[in-house]
Amino acid sequence: MDFNATLIGEMLSFAILIWFCVQFIWPHINKAIEDRQIKIAEGLNAAERAHAELKDADHKVAAEIKVARQQASEIIDKVQQ
Repeated sequence: MDFNATLIGEMLSFAILIWFCVQFIWPHINKAIEDRQIKIAEGLNAAERAHAELKDADHKVAAEIKVARQQASEIIDKVQQ
């Protein structure tokens, strides 16, 4: 393989392209990736909170149903007497 001016020009062009990408493009890509990671983390946290709230609501509903059944049972007993 000959080491000629074309190869030197290609290496120089590639080095300039790499430098340009690292200086001007890569920071924007990194920022977009970090912003996306933050949004995903916030979404996961919101989902976990919603799941916990749903679980808590289920327990409250179960307790209310139990109280309502007890009250209904008492009313039925009073009516039957």
